[in-house]
Amino acid sequence: MQQTEKYWNLINRIVLVAIIFMAGVGVVLAFQPKVKQLQEYQEKHDELQQRISVTLSAEQDLKEKQRRFTSDPSFVEKVAHEVGYARTNETIFHFPEETGSY
Repeated sequence: MQQTEKYWNLINRIVLVAIIFMAGVGVVLAFQPKVKQLQEYQEKHDELQQRISVTLSAEQDLKEKQRRFTSDPSFVEKVAHEVGYARTNETIFHFPEETGSY
């Protein structure tokens, strides 16, 4: 009688360990897609944060140029020369870019 009880206790322990192991594997498999999705969202978040930083930097540059357009006449003249405008008594020379080897 005691021998069969030992076997049943051993079988119960093995079955219990197997059930706990399968439950653990089931939990891991159930949450694996969500963890992957979270990582993808974090990567997208980092990418968007970087784009926001670049955009904010460009905005600051444009605001600085706008401020200089209203208060700095030499800046306005420089920009006008860069786009090809000149005063009536000025001559602008354009030199082609050197790209090739000799």
